[in-house]
Amino acid sequence: MSSGFAGDVDWLRLFPISVTDMALNWIATVRASTMAVAIGALGSGCGGGAANDAQAATSGASSYSSTNAGTDSSATSGTTPTQDGATSASGGDTTTQAPGTTEASTGASTTTDGTTTGTDSSDPIVVAAASTTTGTSAPASSAAAAATTPSRSGAALNLSGLDYFAAELPTIDVMKRAGAWLTQCGGGTNCSGFAAGASSWDTLEESALDVDANGWIRSLPASSDTTHKYRSVASLLSAGGALPPGRYIVRYDGAGSISYSGATRSSSSAGRDVIDITGTGNVWMTITATSPGNYLRNIRVYMPGGACANDLTVFAASAAACTSATGAYVPFESFPATQIWSPQFLQDIKGFRALRFLDWGHTNTSPAKTWADRTSPTARTWTGPTGAPIEAMLDLANAIQADAWINLPTYVNDDYAAQLGKLAGAHLTGVSKLDLEYSNEPWNYAFGTSTWMLNQAKAKWPAQVAAGTSAYTLQDSWYGERASQVCAAAKAAYPATKCVVNGQAANSWIANQFLTCPFAAAELGRRCGSNIDILAIAPYFGGYVASSSLRPAVAKWYADADGGLSKLFQEITGLDASGKPVAAPLYAAGSNVPGGALAQIKGWVTANKAVADSFGIPLWAYEGGQHLVPASGDTDTSLIALFIAANRDARMGAAYDTMMANWQAAGGQTFAYYSHASAPSKYGMWGLKESMNDNSNAKWQAALRARGSNCVWSGC
Repeated sequence: MSSGFAGDVDWLRLFPISVTDMALNWIATVRASTMAVAIGALGSGCGGGAANDAQAATSGASSYSSTNAGTDSSATSGTTPTQDGATSASGGDTTTQAPGTTEASTGASTTTDGTTTGTDSSDPIVVAAASTTTGTSAPASSAAAAATTPSRSGAALNLSGLDYFAAELPTIDVMKRAGAWLTQCGGGTNCSGFAAGASSWDTLEESALDVDANGWIRSLPASSDTTHKYRSVASLLSAGGALPPGRYIVRYDGAGSISYSGATRSSSSAGRDVIDITGTGNVWMTITATSPGNYLRNIRVYMPGGACANDLTVFAASAAACTSATGAYVPFESFPATQIWSPQFLQDIKGFRALRFLDWGHTNTSPAKTWADRTSPTARTWTGPTGAPIEAMLDLANAIQADAWINLPTYVNDDYAAQLGKLAGAHLTGVSKLDLEYSNEPWNYAFGTSTWMLNQAKAKWPAQVAAGTSAYTLQDSWYGERASQVCAAAKAAYPATKCVVNGQAANSWIANQFLTCPFAAAELGRRCGSNIDILAIAPYFGGYVASSSLRPAVAKWYADADGGLSKLFQEITGLDASGKPVAAPLYAAGSNVPGGALAQIKGWVTANKAVADSFGIPLWAYEGGQHLVPASGDTDTSLIALFIAANRDARMGAAYDTMMANWQAAGGQTFAYYSHASAPSKYGMWGLKESMNDNSNAKWQAALRARGSNCVWSGC
């Protein structure tokens, strides 16, 4: 689902649709929209004026400027760079490159004005993407060390959003999750008389930027320019302490001047800055000057740490962690070009059966229509409107031998699906396969994409609309047909593709409509489900607890010694503290859920399993877990505190165990938890863990137990 209301409270479409006001929706757009709200709150570089938090953080921070021209490699003369910018002689616990890699000499020289110049060399991530002969090739697998095939679990994982404020840290280069450029002027010529919403912090001139194909700034307006107000550009690397403190290495090509806010530059040389992040505030990178013809580009910001040479998938904080048995220490800046993933991240996700890339692809908002619209692997940042590159998704799935569960953007043409299938077929190896899902939650009108589909259906069958057929019912046929069409295009290019149709957990009738597609079937001569391989739902539990109608009853829990936790877990499990069945506390208040939240979703799973069985296909969970989320605008801080505490409670882990056991007992197959890592807030507690280091979280431990168990269905 992500950024929509959950299947467990989606009463909007519990029955065959016959009314046209179904799109009216009181439940907040809460999952990926958490990120959108955070953008506004933290001052995104996406335009729209200054956000107070970001502006305040920046105005109070020191700014350190580096004026250099450089390359991305360090000179080699018997010494190697260490993480602090110094050099160490070879021998002992040396800092080295990985086997098979080389460091080119910079060829840098110092000019009379103190500015250094140098030659270009290759960006590791750029090389990884550019090492192929066409624009449709993926990087070579970045975890050759993961060559052994992991045992196949039934547990899958939704990855969290790839953004500067996200808790998930997948790449060693954090520039890949940096914010968009913000156009700024710090006083001087023409820095006044702004348009509505603009300011010196954000002049709202992003459309005027002179950028290359990868998003690097080729030139900035001269100080005397009267056409534009901006004189510099800034990008947010980290918001609210999303990046861990430590020493980061910045590498770049070209000539110009870079300054940092929220980080301290401790040293600088040609093409290389060393910066320290110590606080929890925002971290900005600002380009104040760049040389046309040799502009600043290929900027990478490497996280602290590295690995020992014998296994680059295991994190090492420093050279002290490496021995002669493990091999010499390799800092992230010296990793091979194809090794773009953080070792901690790889260890976290390795063993999950599939990785779902819904949020990485910005599926709910992506404007992509053609194959050329997708994000390039060489793009400066992977957080733009079309999200992360498909090449990166396939590479990551390959690295851990998981299926790549990719959501096709809603507006794409058939060629997009065919090209994706072709790319997957060329680059997925071993047990990794493509699970292809068209769009996301077509029944969820919190998303503009669903309304777009509704309009497509009305345009396709105007006579049916005139005859009084519900447009929502027509949309079900439209979605089923479109899902079948893109599935056919992908399978023609890559027959191993498994096509997923996205149903609604609380209403199995919807899934049946998608698969039978009665209005489209008459034209196709077949049911749309004839080439669909998987029906998937999102069996979230507990969403109804936040209902305003139940609030008076829930509010009484706050006075309990534990703030209401015991009552809440009785509601979730239908059990008392001793494990005996009890009536769910909210049933008497009108919840209509006598057995509690987990029992409620058991019924949903059974109903959808019957639909899947009727088509001879398995039932998967595209998302699932708890859904304790206040409604949009809910200001009940006691409720939010209760929900956060519940998500940190060991009993939530036990509830997840029960959820998975019930799922498997009902015949459900692959179950994709939502989601990997994100901090809790009033917008939701979606992360299995709150940060990359939150390994003791009860939900995460439950997911690891499921990951460590073999799948239970025949032929898995």
